[in-house]
Amino acid sequence: MRKVLLLALGAILIAGAAEARECQVARLEGQTVRVWHEGTWSPLGDRLPAGAAKIETGRETRVEIRCDDGVVVTVGIATEVNLEVLTGPQAGAAEAVLQLIRGIVGVVAPAVSGFDVRTPLAIASVRSTEWLVEHGADEGSAVFVRAGRVGVRTPGGRVALGPGEGITVPPSGEAEPVKVWGAPRIERSGQALGFGWR
Repeated sequence: MRKVLLLALGAILIAGAAEARECQVARLEGQTVRVWHEGTWSPLGDRLPAGAAKIETGRETRVEIRCDDGVVVTVGIATEVNLEVLTGPQAGAAEAVLQLIRGIVGVVAPAVSGFDVRTPLAIASVRSTEWLVEHGADEGSAVFVRAGRVGVRTPGGRVALGPGEGITVPPSGEAEPVKVWGAPRIERSGQALGFGWR
């Protein structure tokens, strides 16, 4: 059974309006990237179409997406992520949801009030921070905090992560202890994301 990671970003509430969040491709490295929109895969352009369902990157492709509310999503190599709620018509007034199917994403959300990460293995809640999330069928899920604080709830209980700390939840579902990630571990994830995400 394939495990799926849900990253729910709490969006800024805009009174009386449910306008779509405007997101565009800020940086692209590599050529193997496509977007699933209106029932078909097509090449990714400069602007994400409203309601774009998925982005999929190849083994040497990374993309940085910047939205008009300050949210920045970095999609690393060999990643598939569902962006439908992030870019949908309700995005301006409702939570934005990223579903990480496989790979790695980095999130910077300085203007966003808070967001959650949900997986079958863990739920992480944050406020205005910089972090990354990884998921693989064989490796499980991992959360690392570069700045800010993240609360993570696992089947075994709740933990709080500060800058430099990470947690891994393997496929068994039993979370490993919180650890300060060493330079090699951060470097490996940073290389997968690219664009100076260290």
